[in-house]
Amino acid sequence: MDNFLNTQLHPAETCIVCTEPFSSTHQPVALPCKHIFGHECIKRWLKSGRGNTSACPTCRYVVVEKKSPRADFDTSSLWKALCDQPPERLHAFMTKIWSGLQVLWQRHPSGTFSVTEILDQAIIPALIKTARRTDAPNDRNYDPILDCYNLVAASWDSLGRPDSATGLGIPLVRLVRLMSSASTTLPKWLTTNARANRLLWRANACLGISETDVSWDMIMEAATLDDERYFPLLHLYTMLISQSIAHNSHPTPWPTRRHEIMNLVVERCCTKIGGIAWKGKPSNQLKDILVAVYEDLGRYQLEKGKMSLRGNNGEEGVVKGIWALSSWTLKKAEAR
Repeated sequence: MDNFLNTQLHPAETCIVCTEPFSSTHQPVALPCKHIFGHECIKRWLKSGRGNTSACPTCRYVVVEKKSPRADFDTSSLWKALCDQPPERLHAFMTKIWSGLQVLWQRHPSGTFSVTEILDQAIIPALIKTARRTDAPNDRNYDPILDCYNLVAASWDSLGRPDSATGLGIPLVRLVRLMSSASTTLPKWLTTNARANRLLWRANACLGISETDVSWDMIMEAATLDDERYFPLLHLYTMLISQSIAHNSHPTPWPTRRHEIMNLVVERCCTKIGGIAWKGKPSNQLKDILVAVYEDLGRYQLEKGKMSLRGNNGEEGVVKGIWALSSWTLKKAEAR
């Protein structure tokens, strides 16, 4: 003990931040962790330093809890905050939605679900299970998913739980319907794939917060490649066509008559994908382009042995190339 008292108790004479000695103009102050610094130095560190400046420079004891800024509690602000969540959280949220959808499909094999069923069985349980909750009374960390649950549930309850979506419920119900429609084409393992779920989220998010339905007009606009607005939806649609090619038997021999090819492509790309779940109808021009898209994707996967589209990074170039080439092929044929 005497040895420790004589050798290890050093007076604090200098500030370790600036290495200058303490003085009447450079007053020493102690943090809760007992480390001592110059008053002005530690103040600058906490206010404008770089790195982990909410903690002691010596031991990293957290001095100031930095709270996440809270977004406005309205539909557009919360939807933006939800879309800005890390991919892994959105994937976790969508995984919970898939679980709810599985129950709905078991109850209604036709795939026709009411808004009430979607909210009650899929959306609200998924929000509850994904939200971060704490029992600490002073924990005010902002969680957009928890706020989304509070807004959706409170709004729906206050209106008497109607069989219709309002506010933030609109894009969320649309997401579930899009996922349900896609599930008739996607293999089950791909519904647990983070990249595929990210593409599903982006495809729905690009439609905004007021559109109640996916429409064929959006696909037709995106297919021109003149505007990026609905491109994520076109990417998803192309991925679904790709998965249809990968998991459905390819006719042998391939039809040679134009109307036979058209009937096959329309059945697989417009009836089984989208179908009546999407508002409106595909135009004849889109159907003509789809024939070329389907044939090009078939060659890409079946003849060249390329992997089917799965929402992976870098697929955007493949999707744009296939649609651009197919449109060019159609225009060239029409010019003859």
